[in-house]
Amino acid sequence: MRHIYLLLLCTVVSLCAAAESRPPNVLFILSDDLNGPMSGYGHPLAHTPNLDKFAETGVQFNRAYSQFPLCGPSRAAIMTGQYPLKNGVDGNGGDVDPARITLPLHFSNHGYWTGRVSKIYHMGIPVAVVEGTSEHDHIASWHEAYNITALETMTPGKVVNYTDPDAPKVYPKARKEFKATHEAGKPYKMPPEVRGDYSVVEVKDSNSYLLADHMAADKAIELLRKRADQPEPFFLAVGFVRPHFPFVTTEGAISHYEANQMTIPFNPADDYDDIPKQSIQAVKKLEEEPIRGIWRGYFGCITYMDQQVGRLLAELDRLKLRDNTIVVFVSDHGYLLSEHHMWKKNLLWEEAIQTPLIISAPGMKTGQKTDHIVELIDLYPTLTELAGLPQDPDIQGKSLTPLLKDPDTSLQRKDAFIHVKAGFGLRSGKWAYMWYPAVKNKKLKEGFMLYDLDKDPHQYKNLANSPEHKSIRKRLHSRLMGRIKNAKN
Repeated sequence: MRHIYLLLLCTVVSLCAAAESRPPNVLFILSDDLNGPMSGYGHPLAHTPNLDKFAETGVQFNRAYSQFPLCGPSRAAIMTGQYPLKNGVDGNGGDVDPARITLPLHFSNHGYWTGRVSKIYHMGIPVAVVEGTSEHDHIASWHEAYNITALETMTPGKVVNYTDPDAPKVYPKARKEFKATHEAGKPYKMPPEVRGDYSVVEVKDSNSYLLADHMAADKAIELLRKRADQPEPFFLAVGFVRPHFPFVTTEGAISHYEANQMTIPFNPADDYDDIPKQSIQAVKKLEEEPIRGIWRGYFGCITYMDQQVGRLLAELDRLKLRDNTIVVFVSDHGYLLSEHHMWKKNLLWEEAIQTPLIISAPGMKTGQKTDHIVELIDLYPTLTELAGLPQDPDIQGKSLTPLLKDPDTSLQRKDAFIHVKAGFGLRSGKWAYMWYPAVKNKKLKEGFMLYDLDKDPHQYKNLANSPEHKSIRKRLHSRLMGRIKNAKN
């Protein structure tokens, strides 16, 4: 009997030791076009209770920057750990080199099961969702990959298109064509009239299951249940497409907001007088009422996406996986909503390049925030280190693990490098610096922009030509030139 007892005791101890030594899982949640209006980030109107609760389990990064504020290049940079100048993806039409050892592939090569749900690499929204395609996926990254097919603006509900009011008239016919095409097993081609860039769609809560992010959460939950008892750890990447336009949400989610509550941007009459022409793009001067309506739709989408994150994390807890799972929540870049009369992304303004980032990892700090400037390419080496895997020698990011251990510590690299096709940006301390090279064939002169974000967070007064800021501009320009050079290597 004593021998049996000792044998059982040894078995229990061995099982416990095996559980403790099991590599951590990774749940990587990637939002789309989210520039930070979350209550945990101090926004007075945002209703994001699930993300706020999640932030209490990890470290919130208040100054995380995208390397290229456009979906394709930003996502490629995140997944490769490389700047666009090195990985070659500087537009939405680019593909990651099939031979590149991406972040999920690196985990796969070290014994992890890897899965993708919805948008991780670039997919055009809403086209890819309506047509059910994945476009620029990196096939080698995943053991399993799942696309989402949804109606987007065609989803039955209350719809307003603020720039093309008559567009919704074609939706009933388009829905029938959508249904007939899928029933026939043929690929559906989305007509341009249903794109709805500036549309807000309010769907009944009972029809939430018709929306892309609900479907993505459903599939991710299904995969978590399947992987919970498997011997190998998992790397599950889940893409939520909201708040990317069109702004499709539920009545319950958008009910937290009223259009007249929205504090829309103030744009000075002389806003363009002191900035280079290359920086003036995507201009659309709408009246106050539609701007408020679009803002309300954007916020409604954020709250809806927050609800889906909550469902996903609740399942992780129910399956008792949280204690051994690294969870990341991040967006690919920010978004402009009429700041400087400009819209969307692919610009160097603060609203377009900054993104929320929260990392929760076993054994790391909880309920902490850091103002240290970080880059999204830092996620590759961070997750690799947290999982105890060898580092990929071709990455350019820097591990954020020291900040997860001590949010007040300082890293060697203290600035962020960003670029778009027209120019380059640097964020260093309180300074926002942008440089636009001359374009001779368009007769565009070299341009410079410098803002003190402490005194001028909305970037109204360009200090680049101010004599008292000459030395600061010179120092930042030198640093930017160095960052450009190093980003290519």
